[in-house]
Amino acid sequence: MLNNIRLTRLPNGLMVATAPQPDAESAGVGIWIRVGGRYERPETTGASHFIEHLLFKGTPTRSAQAISQAVEGRGGYLNAYTQEECTCYYARLPHEYQFEAFDVLADMYLHAKLAPGDVDRERAVILEELKMYRDQPQAVVQEQLAEAVWAGHPIGVPLVGNETSLAGLTRDALDAFRRSHYQPGRTIVVFAGRVDHDACVARVEKSLAKLRGGAAVRFRPVTAKTRQEKIRLVRREIEQVHAAIGFRIPFSRHDRRRVALRMLNTLLGENMSSRLFQVVRERHGLAYSIHSNYQLFDDTGLLVIGAGLDSARADHATRLIAREIARVREKAVGAAELRRTKDYLLGSFRLGLEGTSGRLSWVGESLAQYGRLLDPDEFIGLVRSTTAEDVRAIAETVFDPQRMTLSLVVPQKHPIDEAAWLKTLR
Repeated sequence: MLNNIRLTRLPNGLMVATAPQPDAESAGVGIWIRVGGRYERPETTGASHFIEHLLFKGTPTRSAQAISQAVEGRGGYLNAYTQEECTCYYARLPHEYQFEAFDVLADMYLHAKLAPGDVDRERAVILEELKMYRDQPQAVVQEQLAEAVWAGHPIGVPLVGNETSLAGLTRDALDAFRRSHYQPGRTIVVFAGRVDHDACVARVEKSLAKLRGGAAVRFRPVTAKTRQEKIRLVRREIEQVHAAIGFRIPFSRHDRRRVALRMLNTLLGENMSSRLFQVVRERHGLAYSIHSNYQLFDDTGLLVIGAGLDSARADHATRLIAREIARVREKAVGAAELRRTKDYLLGSFRLGLEGTSGRLSWVGESLAQYGRLLDPDEFIGLVRSTTAEDVRAIAETVFDPQRMTLSLVVPQKHPIDEAAWLKTLR
């Protein structure tokens, strides 16, 4: 499916990858750096996200407006994101401008000014971003879930940071963090679409080959001693009950069981055909939104069931959720439902890899998160070979009551207390 991908590692450790599509009209360019929120200390909380913002604010040769116009002015799209374990800057645009896009990203990566005035203005912007999330119950319930699942650990801290840490992130502190973590051996440059590998490597070498690495950087691992809270509940002037039920996963993204987990998530709550959607929303009308999703990290993971529930019947909804969890743990999925789940996964996966953006993400995230190129055919083979018993077994592993946390944002006068909420899930 992606048998024409080529990889070249430069002498300084930087990886260049290409995923050609000779007939594509577009090209995608991305730079992944293996650094994110969990690499931060309490005094640098929010630094990865802050730096992501600042790289768009200009270099000695390009203003912030020139950076955006170089891509958007050609009909393209320019963006970035920060996660717990990596940061990515990427662009997609007509293929003939791919090197102009790379030059912009490389300039941002190498020469971002981090001007004191920009730092102060962007700190104010991020504080407004933080306030925006706090005004959204669905964001609050997810944020406090992570904080409770990994209590006191960097992986549970909000990526955006907090008022205290943001106030302490000076220009010098941010520049020191960037220089120590944006190393060539932690960086992957990916081109996808109508691209030529040798030409791409030559362009990257011209800009980035002289970079030199620094001291090794590591994150603090999650262990059995990492504390997990059972419940967090806050009250707000709202109408709905917002609930997030999280299960800390006892294995990492490197475990082959990740494919069975992917299937479990799909049949449980990924789409409108899923069990939770059909039972809680369609059959009982207790929610507008209900879903499940999961994250896998280098050493742990989290599966979350989230919903905005009818306040008067929210406890009934959580009991129904608990019933569906028990059902998938105790009884193997039927042949027809298993087949539909596989068809959905394989169909959406193949369609995702059809476009430039999907190929760019697959290659970049594979190399950044796994240190190797994942073979799409391997994933397809694992999906096809996964059995109903495999799905039931992974459900039994993941849905362990000892690794469950309940996060709630409820109306101020809602009558149910924390102990009663936990009882609804037993």
